Amino acid sequence: MGLFKKKPKNEQLLKTFDGREVKYVTKRNSHPDGTVTYDIVGKAGRIAVVDDKIRIICGVIDVFVCPVVDSKYYLLMSGDGVTVEGQNTVSGNYDTVTAYYTYYRK
Repeated sequence: MGLFKKKPKNEQLLKTFDGREVKYVTKRNSHPDGTVTYDIVGKAGRIAVVDDKIRIICGVIDVFVCPVVDSKYYLLMSGDGVTVEGQNTVSGNYDTVTAYYTYYRK
């Protein structure tokens, strides 16, 4: 047990959104003039954590794929989605995407 050991990611949080169905996915775009826009990049998909990678899939297309260790992920305060940031292997850029869950009454 070292003093400077890297802390593990929150596994319980990963299990919270793993396998969830997605209503739609937005991507954050920062423009040179300082404005920020959110564009819808896909609808009707799923979030999956497979082989230590977070994958957001819309239809049959991967929208966002990033290793878990290189990503940051946060649940929305409303509880109806998750924001994931990291080096997207699909686009090759550092992306911030928000996936909104499909609502099911329990």
